Amino acid sequence: MVTGATGRLGSVVRDALASEGWKVEAFSARGKGGSTALDLRDPRSVERLLSSAPDLVVNCAALSTGGACLRSPSSAWALNSVLPGLLSRRCRSESIPLLHVSTDLVYSGANPPYYETSPAVPVGLYGWTKLLGDVFVLRAQSDALVARTSVLFGEAGASRPTFSEALLGGDIGTVYVDCFRNHTPVHWLARSMLQALRRGGSGVLLLCGGEDQSRSAFAEALMRHLGKPLDGISMGYGPPGTPRLLSLRPRRAAIVLNGECPDLEKGLAEEYRRTGS
Repeated sequence: MVTGATGRLGSVVRDALASEGWKVEAFSARGKGGSTALDLRDPRSVERLLSSAPDLVVNCAALSTGGACLRSPSSAWALNSVLPGLLSRRCRSESIPLLHVSTDLVYSGANPPYYETSPAVPVGLYGWTKLLGDVFVLRAQSDALVARTSVLFGEAGASRPTFSEALLGGDIGTVYVDCFRNHTPVHWLARSMLQALRRGGSGVLLLCGGEDQSRSAFAEALMRHLGKPLDGISMGYGPPGTPRLLSLRPRRAAIVLNGECPDLEKGLAEEYRRTGS
């Protein structure tokens, strides 16, 4: 069972599960793309989610932008904090493995680099609601896997584009030279989350690109990889309140997966192998 099944990551997770032979029951807010529409802000939705007694629950649902969370704090609380807690309690009581997706924005960017054991102190409402969701999940189900990741890139083809899709679509006019994150190939992430779960991964696990780079450096590398000019994209500084140095060190993931997390060159080659050099 997959929540947030039409989102950037959820849609790719669905495909990854299907390729492994799983029968996937998919839920989303609007019921598009062959998913079932369900308002996950309603606590009663958990009964519907688990009514078919799934063998695995993957929670990709979230209100995932800072602006959306500020416009509707109650929805952010319900989706990012309450829903994961309710799911984990039910999954524990019914012995269902749970994979919950989290974010590097639970960290402040003030004391990098970050490991699984680093203190998490968000700077925005989105980060706080996601952090509370992580805490609620692991307090209820200590063997759940909480995958904290960073900026997704690649061809997800979902209703909301990944960072690279937005760049290539002309939807991003300015990239920041002072904001560093571990840009993460979306298809690698979907496969690796499932692999980590099969290998007994539990608790918080940083699953992300193996190196951090600025938004501007990522944009330059993407365009260079595709042989495209950087026309129409300007360089700038992140606005106040934007975490600057969210540098993650996914060393535990390398152990769990028995392989290093991909650097930017490898990630770009995987996600854009059809047109990349």
